Amino acid sequence: MIDEEHGSFDTAPESDGYYEETVVEYVDTRRTRTVLALLLVILILLLVGVGYFLVRSARPAGAPTADTLPAGITWVRSLYAWGPSPEQMLNTPTAVDIGPDGTIWTLASKRYIVGYSPSGQVRKVISPAVGQQPGQVTSLEGIAVGDDGAIYVTDFGNNAVDVFSPAGAFLRSWGVQLPQVVDVKGNTVAIAATNGIGLFDTQGVLVAKWGSRGSKQDQVDVPHGIVIGDDGNIYVADTQNRRVKAYDQGGRLLWTNADPSTVGKNLMSTEGTAPVINGVSQAMQLPCGLTQDGAGRLLMVDAFTFDVIVLDPAKKGLITARFGEQGVQDGQFTYPTGVAYDKDRDTVIVADTSNNRLQVIRIPGTGGSAVRRTLKSLTDTPIWLCAVPLMLLLVALMLGLRGRNREHTEAPTPTLTRTDPSNGVHA
Repeated sequence: MIDEEHGSFDTAPESDGYYEETVVEYVDTRRTRTVLALLLVILILLLVGVGYFLVRSARPAGAPTADTLPAGITWVRSLYAWGPSPEQMLNTPTAVDIGPDGTIWTLASKRYIVGYSPSGQVRKVISPAVGQQPGQVTSLEGIAVGDDGAIYVTDFGNNAVDVFSPAGAFLRSWGVQLPQVVDVKGNTVAIAATNGIGLFDTQGVLVAKWGSRGSKQDQVDVPHGIVIGDDGNIYVADTQNRRVKAYDQGGRLLWTNADPSTVGKNLMSTEGTAPVINGVSQAMQLPCGLTQDGAGRLLMVDAFTFDVIVLDPAKKGLITARFGEQGVQDGQFTYPTGVAYDKDRDTVIVADTSNNRLQVIRIPGTGGSAVRRTLKSLTDTPIWLCAVPLMLLLVALMLGLRGRNREHTEAPTPTLTRTDPSNGVHA
């Protein structure tokens, strides 16, 4: 007789008692496993599909192949506009810098301040009114971003340095005669002007100044590149003198990199033959923008040699490599005048002035971290959305394994016992 309440049945009694057998009822888990398997397949397909879509969408149509690029250049993207109309093209960008949040800031048409996300979307356009009052602009030349995100621009036409917040609010300005370019590090603002070099604090208080216009050793002529090095030194691209110079913050000249036969000569002159050292030409025709990469090297663009030049500050500005060539294709340049380095993403951003664009590229030896670059790429683009189905996939896998393990470890073993009917004692 089956005992439904206790899950057992009685066998026919024997001479000295009867047997009691415990029967364990199991829940059929095949349906649960089937559902989990289908869920895993769906999640895997979703993850693969989203990843494929994002990878394809992140690479622009018509992107160059490696064999079409100049030697040593890896092209990432080019930025041409900040809106759909012709008036919103990125006309003649002369300078570029990177904000602490990765925003790429540049200048357009000498009056607009345009910010792009690291992946190339427009984040902010600051369009000050044209004029000579505080907060108005006339002819913007240089741009730099402070540690707090404040944007410093040199207004050549207004003889001023203006400061804006990342949201576009005008913060302050101070006077500088014919300012060309600017750099900011900590509380120091370095200005290269037509007639000399000046150091200020971030509120515009003058700290030091030196130089005058000319071609002598202690002079400069329309310098269009400046960077405050990690060592605290001030590096200047003395543009029309065709040289790069290094100063300490008191204005003491540390070294000059130049072909003496070209200093002070007409820019179109072919006089002088620059030496070739370790297979690399030391020629400079119109040195412009300056920055420093993660390896401590100086990166400079030369508007007339159409390339990115690498200099070693520990070897008095020795040129150790050159990347690029003249042209309009990706990886080529036409009169570039500005350059910046994004240490988080290990990218070099070039203000490709006469091609009316910014080019984001990579070159060898910049000292960037592949791990850091990968982590930043995950947060800069929508590819991080792949983490959602991935996490669901991992949860489903864990639940499936947990259920399988429980099924193996917790399943009871059926028992067969003998009971003495005379006293109810199990044997």
